[in-house]
Amino acid sequence: MTLDIRIAYIVAGVLFSSSAQVFLKLATRYQDAHVQWYGLIFSSAMSYLVSFVMYYFALKAFPISKVSPVMTVGVVVLVVLFGVLTGEMLSVRQTLGIIFGVFSILLILI
Repeated sequence: MTLDIRIAYIVAGVLFSSSAQVFLKLATRYQDAHVQWYGLIFSSAMSYLVSFVMYYFALKAFPISKVSPVMTVGVVVLVVLFGVLTGEMLSVRQTLGIIFGVFSILLILI
């Protein structure tokens, strides 16, 4: 298996897991059982399913000690970025936490 496809599993897992959380957040804008609510909940569930499968393949390709932290911090960074882009504010402490998270990924991967 080539390195490119193995990294694609991690990237896809992070993107789909982040998307699932964003879909859930967007669903909170609608009343339960509203048509858009069902669509967003379904999209979230499908995104989590794809993310789970990608995580499985990433674990086959890399040690869990590398895959799990990378995927977790990757999801955190993307979800926080979505929050900021939609008007949520970050404190200095939260910003430092994100910076340290990214730095920790670099340390794990090197």
